[in-house]
Amino acid sequence: MPTPALPLRLVAAGLLAASTFLHAETPAKPVPASVLKRYDKNKNGTLEAAEAAKWEADKAAVRAKRKGERDALLAKYDANQDGRLDEAEAAEAKLGMEKERAEREGEKIMARAAAEKAAQQAAAVDSGAKNPAPVAPSAARSPDKTTAPAMTEGGDMMMMQ
Repeated sequence: MPTPALPLRLVAAGLLAASTFLHAETPAKPVPASVLKRYDKNKNGTLEAAEAAKWEADKAAVRAKRKGERDALLAKYDANQDGRLDEAEAAEAKLGMEKERAEREGEKIMARAAAEKAAQQAAAVDSGAKNPAPVAPSAARSPDKTTAPAMTEGGDMMMMQ
């Protein structure tokens, strides 16, 4: 007659085998070529422990930066403070970010224009001219000859028909 301990031993052996199988090391994923190019300092084709640690630290820093950006976005646009952007809040966030991007681009354009003006003034001083004449925009007509640029009283350009 079988002893009651035998089924328990069989169950325990099965659990031990399953546990060993589940906790076995999974094979390492191949490291992308772009990662090897950046982090494989000794160029041996694999990441050593220090190189892999640097890669992991850089990934953690990027995740932390993105979390900070997400938290700032939520703090600014999450009106109902539920930790998520609903459809209306997301639309407001999109408009706000587009406005900020446009303002940054406008600042870049203004800075470029100021640099060009300074360069023109420096060139005029170097050439000996005291008050250089302003440069007028081209008065060439469009190919269909129906519109031509014209200057307004404020100095802005407009199209005339």
